[in-house]
Amino acid sequence: MKSCVLVLFFVSSCGGTPEVPREQYTPDKSDWSTFYDKAVSGEDAKNTDHSPDGVHWIDRNEWLPWDGNVISPLDYSKSELKNMICPGSTVRGLYELFDETQPFADVVNPTKAEVDYWHATAVNHVRAMVGYTEEQYIIKPDKCLHLRALWSDEKFRTRKWDTADYPERCEFSTNPHCGEGFMPSVADQQEYLPEGITSCPKKAGSAGLFSAAKSNIPWSIKWIRPFCATLGGEGFWGGHTGPWFHRSEFGWGWWDTDPSNFNSNAGLRTKWSGDSGPVKYENPDITSGKNKVLVDNVNPNPRFPGFECDGINWLGGKNNATECYYTVMGLENECGKRFMTYNTANNGCGCYSPNMAVCATKGVSGRLTWDFEPVVSSFDGLYIDIDESLSQNSLPYTGRVCPQINWMQGGGGDASHCLQKMIENIDGLFDDCGRNFVTFNAAGGCACYPPDQTTCHKSETSRQSGRSTYELKVDPSYNPPTTSPPTTSGKPSGSPTSAPKFDQPSSAPTSSSSDTVMYIASLKITVKTVSNGEKFKPKVIVAVKDIDKNALADVEITLRWEMTKRNGTFKADTTVATTKGNKGKAKKFKFPKVSVDGTLDLLFESMEKDGYQYNEDYNQKNKQSNSECRFFSPECLFITIGPNGPVYTR
Repeated sequence: MKSCVLVLFFVSSCGGTPEVPREQYTPDKSDWSTFYDKAVSGEDAKNTDHSPDGVHWIDRNEWLPWDGNVISPLDYSKSELKNMICPGSTVRGLYELFDETQPFADVVNPTKAEVDYWHATAVNHVRAMVGYTEEQYIIKPDKCLHLRALWSDEKFRTRKWDTADYPERCEFSTNPHCGEGFMPSVADQQEYLPEGITSCPKKAGSAGLFSAAKSNIPWSIKWIRPFCATLGGEGFWGGHTGPWFHRSEFGWGWWDTDPSNFNSNAGLRTKWSGDSGPVKYENPDITSGKNKVLVDNVNPNPRFPGFECDGINWLGGKNNATECYYTVMGLENECGKRFMTYNTANNGCGCYSPNMAVCATKGVSGRLTWDFEPVVSSFDGLYIDIDESLSQNSLPYTGRVCPQINWMQGGGGDASHCLQKMIENIDGLFDDCGRNFVTFNAAGGCACYPPDQTTCHKSETSRQSGRSTYELKVDPSYNPPTTSPPTTSGKPSGSPTSAPKFDQPSSAPTSSSSDTVMYIASLKITVKTVSNGEKFKPKVIVAVKDIDKNALADVEITLRWEMTKRNGTFKADTTVATTKGNKGKAKKFKFPKVSVDGTLDLLFESMEKDGYQYNEDYNQKNKQSNSECRFFSPECLFITIGPNGPVYTR
């Protein structure tokens, strides 16, 4: 099946180059000056311009065309799909797309409007390759989303917004997502707003942080590394990959992490919103039953998809949710029997303390969490009819909230969970809640309303995207106690019911194809000065362990290094070493000599050992980064090595 390449605003490129307006979406206040200097304009720049032809390290024959045939994610493994769409350092068919659309009037100095247009065109091209060409899959840039990306970066990376009006502080935070939801007041937004926009509201959506790009990479391909690294690392159904293929609106923010360093990373912060096109390719892990608990008298589906509870205890990888279930139920002291989480991204299996009676949910991509206690239909005589259709015009509302909304700490996994936590009120957080309405945010937030909020007519509501607001109903079968009828305080009427007990099978199901997790337990980088002090040579030692923390020998590790030589030529290669001995260390990686005024970038390629599967989620944390992310995770894809040792960046 063939599919024409689509470019922005539904203009088909099959019939010639379209004339599409290049409207600017990136804010004027976004500072791109170093991106131009380092890539092309500056005295140290090696590229001739920002087009694919201007990239000095990619030859013309490396740009492979796309023949128009749909590339189905179902036909390829994760790595195979990445290589089909992203061969080498390129994206298939992108050279021809650039030549046909001519996005930059001046390839040496493209405008923000032209770069914004190109980003939308390129993402739509990637979508076309997997057969996403209908109108609902065409992505469009959004000015407010671009602004929100800038504001989040300013909040996280600068102290501009550290004022009494905005108490959140990110200066010493180890959380890379600090400031993600930050938005200035309408008054403070004004100096940023383009003509025709009076304010930017909060919109439901998702966000991502990517550090794979470099500040000295030309604009035509700067976006490729974040996209392709994510596609290769998570696959088509990954949590960070999904918006690249399915969201209808986007806003991007680019930030030079070290303007004084020619080889610094270019951080990409993405904001995604709008309707999501339906997934045409159902994840085989879902259709196979991998993500269901297939046990008699147990609900096979998770109660809280997209969430985990606080206090999770990871038990290692399991082939499927059913195997995870039997593992959890077989651990008498280590795991409680009420909650369980399965990580669809890496097969991780998690349980919780035996004493935990309440799940404090936390939204995490790829997590599925079960509550094995039967879900109560009503709480203290009140319930939510979750089967009732949501509407913009009457209760229950979608995208609307009542007056006097009060967002509560802790959140919940669904609307009924919010009601349960409000009624049980174990931590006293819901003392001020009435019993008329509840609002649930798809990101996991719970909100209630004071007792005097007795109406919620459409005329008095306000629109807030992503919110679902329900009227609490009285269970007709409820027989209130004669001594203590329900009150508006929401105090618990009794202790939560105990977790159910389960009959244990004689042994958990096994699979001959089961792989044990292995990971990078330690990573040591040193440098040695050579050539009379004019160059340095890196030395890297990697130690590998399994999920039980046993050192592993005979693991073949492939690393990739990239460097720009003093004469301006770009060089890259892979180096392979195998772990040896009872400490499971690989030492014989080979690296070139590097000029003392240059750097070498280190990337992870692969780790191979029969019967084992590499899982980056267990890798050693990078203690010297702002976020303490794990080595070679999507947040720490690169390690930049200089003459004084590793220069860690997010």
